[in-house]
Amino acid sequence: MLVGGSLWAATALALAASVHVGVAHWWTVVAALVVASAVVLRVRRGRVRRRVRAVIAIGGAALVLGSGVVAWRVVPLVDGPLAPLVGSRSVVRAELVATSDPAPRQGRTSGSRRTDDAWQLDAALVSMSVSGGAAIEVDLPVRVLTTEGIEALLPGTRLHAVGRLLSADPIHGRAATIVAESVTAVEGPPLVQGAAGAVRTALRESVRDRPPDERGLLPGLVVGDTSEVRPDLDTAMRDSSLAHLVAVSGGNVAVIVLMALGAVRLAGVRRGRAQVVLVALAVASYVVVARPQPSVVRAAGMTAVVLLAVLVDARIRPLDALGWSVGGLVLVDPFLSLSVGFAMSAAATAGLLVLAARWRDRGCGHELDAWPRRAGRAVLALVAVSAAAQLAVAPLIVGIGGGVPVGGILANLLAEPAVGPATSFGVVAALVGVVAPPLAAVIALPAAWAVGWVALVARTTADLAPPLPWPDGWYGALLALAVLVLAGVAAVLARTHGGPLARVCLAMTAVAGLLTLAPTAGIPLGTAWPPPGWRVVMCDVGQGDAAVLESAPGEAVVVDAGPDPAPVDRCLRRLGISRVALLVLSHFHADHVEGVPGVLRGRVVSAVVVSPLGEPPTEDHRVLRWLDDARVPWRVAAPGDRWTVGDVRLRVLWPTRILRGQGSDPNNASVAMVADVGGVSVLLGGDLETAAQEQVLTNGAVPRVDVVKVPHHGSAKQAPGWALAARPTIALIGVGLGNDYGHPNASTVAAYRALGAVVGRTDLDGDLAVVVDDAHRLGLVRRGTG
Repeated sequence: MLVGGSLWAATALALAASVHVGVAHWWTVVAALVVASAVVLRVRRGRVRRRVRAVIAIGGAALVLGSGVVAWRVVPLVDGPLAPLVGSRSVVRAELVATSDPAPRQGRTSGSRRTDDAWQLDAALVSMSVSGGAAIEVDLPVRVLTTEGIEALLPGTRLHAVGRLLSADPIHGRAATIVAESVTAVEGPPLVQGAAGAVRTALRESVRDRPPDERGLLPGLVVGDTSEVRPDLDTAMRDSSLAHLVAVSGGNVAVIVLMALGAVRLAGVRRGRAQVVLVALAVASYVVVARPQPSVVRAAGMTAVVLLAVLVDARIRPLDALGWSVGGLVLVDPFLSLSVGFAMSAAATAGLLVLAARWRDRGCGHELDAWPRRAGRAVLALVAVSAAAQLAVAPLIVGIGGGVPVGGILANLLAEPAVGPATSFGVVAALVGVVAPPLAAVIALPAAWAVGWVALVARTTADLAPPLPWPDGWYGALLALAVLVLAGVAAVLARTHGGPLARVCLAMTAVAGLLTLAPTAGIPLGTAWPPPGWRVVMCDVGQGDAAVLESAPGEAVVVDAGPDPAPVDRCLRRLGISRVALLVLSHFHADHVEGVPGVLRGRVVSAVVVSPLGEPPTEDHRVLRWLDDARVPWRVAAPGDRWTVGDVRLRVLWPTRILRGQGSDPNNASVAMVADVGGVSVLLGGDLETAAQEQVLTNGAVPRVDVVKVPHHGSAKQAPGWALAARPTIALIGVGLGNDYGHPNASTVAAYRALGAVVGRTDLDGDLAVVVDDAHRLGLVRRGTG
């Protein structure tokens, strides 16, 4: 394990350093480290223990070997034939061979706009020509981005693409990204890939008539095909720490090994080496079908080491098999060393091998009778497996922004028993489906039921025990690792020595975890949230709007959803909102509607009201598709519409007509309303700009109110009479910190303050709550942005 871990760490360090400081500079550092180590070992030869000398020697050799492999792979990416063309505006005509399945690439929200969805595909660039010049033969990995319909392409397909080159991505092993205006298949995939594609298609078709969760999850769990997993289920799987089930890994490969071994024995193959070879072929075939994802490669590599040991009649410990496989794989493909999927798979396996067995063996005393002891050990084994894997990957999960999955251990404990049946029946259904689809649908039923149970566990866990927020990135990962190390030290000390030192470590662990969670999870070290007597909350969703009007305990009217599902979901969870009686989408700009899936997540949404102007059409279609998929009824707002929902009364003021060419048409078609929330009057103007505000004022529809949601994020496009007519006590501005639009405009903020209004800004103040105290006085409580 020491050799494999050293190679992994050294290769990851070499790759990161080579990309950021350059290969030549990194080799200077390596040479200096090797020379310094050699001098230390030479000068202090008699004083350095043998084990320390071995560690230093292994580390030095791993550093040199890893750096050499990285240099061999990285230099062609950054200094190869594509380097002079990257970032140029020259049109490139490229011949490529697809090396992955096409994957959807979600558009990105920037302010009120959202880029188009696209497809991304990894490929090998084999030749190219620039602006009609002669073709150049190359052999470099690239990524292709396109809006063309390439979803049905298979790996191995030969392609012709026309587009422009973007910068290299050497950390992920790509020499460039080709933004392709057109992609044409010129030659089909090889026989092996065609057969693998047929198996994947057969599995999808075998569950075509099943409910959506089963239809999407079974191909994901069996062969890593997540193309039909719904976004809400994908989120629930991540929040419940079950996402690894659709990243094919060791559990799936173990099932394949058992199935293959059973098949060869049933076929009458008795010779041990023949069985090993056939099982190895089965695993290799499965890798082709499931695609060589990092987690698949890790599991297959460890299996290969074990099978090789069996073939040569050698004994190898599981931990050593993991170490040798990890070390060998990062030398073959150094880019795996910084792959999160590869790291999570390896860490989870190491956690199982190192921690689970020890916890299981120590968890049940021998004073019990035989039967209770066996039952207890069985239960503890299951708990230990789940807990060990979860703790091993916890720093990685929080590092990629997954938060602390508090329900992860229980969710995995409940879901894992379904993985074996789902994988085994799913594999058989996929193979049978190639020749007999009706029979495959019958065989797939037990697998579908099994993944249905997994989906139920994921959704229930995500709803009842959502992950606690935690800092992400390297800082969050290292902080989580430090907390786990402190907890581990405390546990060891408590077991071996006890006393005050163990209690100090436990206290440090608790304090570190609490101080980290408090600012992001809303633990009330300072202001309790939500504050007593709250009526309206303006959620901090970045550069966008989302307002919550309390209609009853646990129920609210939500006006707009912000640019991203996660912030509005967190805001509603902090407020304890489980039912949304009415969701009003003022208009279809991305910064107001892209968060709709976050409002729908785990909540009952009774009805939705939208703007009468369905522009931009891409956002209009996305939102209505989400609502239709969730079976939420929706209607178009009309002037004079009134609703009463619990303590909330709403009246639509605008649009009475659609304004064209007087600013942003969608902004000026925002649904503007006046609301009464438990006796607090609120004016909600969406993103109305000057022309539309003046029309509403001309109609005499702007009343004096207690609270104004300042239109258009407090931009300069304000009718002077809007604030004067409303004369609010409190003005709320939904805006993102450091946005590119200059929102809010200083003159707009000054205008409201000149009227005596208290101005709250989500960029500086975080969530904003309008509250009424026991004396019926109105106030503004700022949650803060920590």
